[in-house]
Amino acid sequence: MLETRELQDLAKKIVGKRLPSVKLDDVVAQSVTSSEGEAALRITLVLTPESADAISGDDALKLLIAIRDGLIREGE
Repeated sequence: MLETRELQDLAKKIVGKRLPSVKLDDVVAQSVTSSEGEAALRITLVLTPESADAISGDDALKLLIAIRDGLIREGE
């Protein structure tokens, strides 16, 4: 399992690559249990105020998919 800092760095890297106009204030990663009782991760991306208007719903969905795919590549 990746350490919290590694998860944060991975998410920041993906955001920077996919949406360079979006800036993050913080990335919060927590281990949780899914609705099916499985181990899961909750990753919260905290955008800067000016970045909130720079991201669309489609962008957000594509970003979530890219982060999920990155985690899978890392064995998460």
